[in-house]
Amino acid sequence: MRNFNFQLSLQIILSSLFLIAFNSCEPENNLNSGEEIIQSDLKVNQSDPSEKINDFYGPTQPMGNGVVRSVVSIDHNGDPVAVGVIFSEKALANLPDEDLSLTLELHNKAEGLIVNHIDFGFNPHGHAGPGFSVEHFDMHFYWISVDEKLSIPFSAGMDDLPDAGIWPEGYGPDAVTVPQMGRHWLHESSFSSDFDQTFIYGSYDSKFTFYEPMITMEYLKAKNFEDSYQIIPLGAYEEPGYYANSYEITYDPVKKQYRVMLTDLFWAGGS
Repeated sequence: MRNFNFQLSLQIILSSLFLIAFNSCEPENNLNSGEEIIQSDLKVNQSDPSEKINDFYGPTQPMGNGVVRSVVSIDHNGDPVAVGVIFSEKALANLPDEDLSLTLELHNKAEGLIVNHIDFGFNPHGHAGPGFSVEHFDMHFYWISVDEKLSIPFSAGMDDLPDAGIWPEGYGPDAVTVPQMGRHWLHESSFSSDFDQTFIYGSYDSKFTFYEPMITMEYLKAKNFEDSYQIIPLGAYEEPGYYANSYEITYDPVKKQYRVMLTDLFWAGGS
C-alpha cells in the first residue's frame, strides 16, 4: 500500500508538471474567446472601486505572427465605456504583401453600441488619399450589419449625402462610394499635415455608417501616442446607441500588445 501511494503521488506530480509545461507553451492564437479581465487597461481612476471596468473579447483571429480581436469595456453598471481592437505586437510581423481585411465580431455583452462590427484592414502599399500611400491600418467601426455593408455598390456623385445640418465640422465627403464599404469623409486637416494617424467618417444612403481610425505602421512601432484623440461630433444622431467622443491608441510593454479604442462613450439618438 505504501508503494502504491508513492507511485500515485509521483503520477500526480508528473501530471501537474506536464500541464504547467503545456500551458506555458500554448500558442498565442488559442486565447479564450469572450475572456473577462477583472480590470481593464483603460485609463480610469484605479482608487475608486465604482469605476472598475471589465473587458470582454470577441473571437480571436490570426494576423501576421500574432492575433487580433475586438474588445468592449463595461463598467459596474453594465454600461459600455469603450470598444475597439486589441492586437499583439507579433501581429505586425510577417504580414502579407497584399491588402488584408479581417471582420471582427463583438462579444455578446456589447449591447447598445452603435458599432455593429469592426473590419481590421492592413494596406501594405497604402491607397488613394492625402499622404495615404504609406503602409498603414484601416479600422472601420461599422454602424450597420455585415450583410448591409456587403450589399453596398459602387457609385459616383453627391446624390446620397446625409443632411448638411449633421455633418461633422471640418469634414467633407469623397466623390465616390466604395463598394462593400461606403463613402469616406476626410477632415480638412488631413490635407495640410503629414499622415501618421487620422480619423475618418463614413456614410451610405444618406446616413453616417462608420467611424474609422487610420494609423501608419511607422506610428504604431514608434509607440509615441497622445493620451487621447478627439472625435469631432456629428450635428445630430439619428439611430439610438452609444457613440464616441474620443479614441485612444495605447501599447502595453508588459503584455506586448496594442489597443485602439473608441472612448468616452455617450448615449444619443432616437426620439
